[in-house]
Amino acid sequence: MEETIEDLEEELQKALTRIDTIATKVQLKELGTFEGFMESEKYKNRVVEIGYKLKELGVDITTMPEYN
Repeated sequence: MEETIEDLEEELQKALTRIDTIATKVQLKELGTFEGFMESEKYKNRVVEIGYKLKELGVDITTMPEYN
């Protein structure tokens, strides 16, 4: 099944939300800095992957204010 722009943008939003959640947990000392970094790396890599897929479909997330 081919992913649509809408599907990718939804998945991107979920990954960014997870990164924000991890950052909040680190800030509140609910998660250690190293653990937070390692956990957020998974989602950061997914954001990059989604960004490349969107670019192939003609959407450049680096120019979209909601992702900057």
